[in-house]
Amino acid sequence: MNLSAVVLTNKDPQEIQPTLDSITFADDIIILRDHPEHQPLKADFAAQRNLGHNKAKNDWILFVDDDEIVSSDLAREIKNVTKSSNYQGYYLRRLDIYHGQTILHGETGNIKIIRLGKKKAGQWQRPVHEIWKIKGRVGELKNPLIHQRGKLTEPFINRICLYGPTDAKVLKKEGKGFSVFRLLFYPGAKFIL
Repeated sequence: MNLSAVVLTNKDPQEIQPTLDSITFADDIIILRDHPEHQPLKADFAAQRNLGHNKAKNDWILFVDDDEIVSSDLAREIKNVTKSSNYQGYYLRRLDIYHGQTILHGETGNIKIIRLGKKKAGQWQRPVHEIWKIKGRVGELKNPLIHQRGKLTEPFINRICLYGPTDAKVLKKEGKGFSVFRLLFYPGAKFIL
């Protein structure tokens, strides 16, 4: 199949065993460990993903976070598309599950992210809310990547405090600075989605 799987984590391997068990179909698995106390200094997930990208030995790479599970249906689909494909990468629909309930609406109910691609197709960009910039055609897989969400409020607030300043700098650099319109209407729009 010629597939490497890369997992970013700040947890011990036994804590992420469900994730690791779900990617045993890959030819090699690269675990990039980082410690939470280092995050304020590094806060560059694109650089971490690119490190895993560079360590991958195979033509195809699958990126999985330590709280995500590749279902057996998605694994079969990945195996099929990596055998022969006209695409350079694939969007995966991420399905959030919180305390056994699937989140179908709002911002997290419709997330599609590029997590499967050819090694030579591109690199990761943006230090937070990183994106894999693929050169060439990008397809979409049918089966979802399962995202097992734990606590929502406390980690969400911690992430805002930790990564908010970095993201604000990137947004300003991209010409997406503060606007009163976004402040007033963007939060409400998230609930309508």
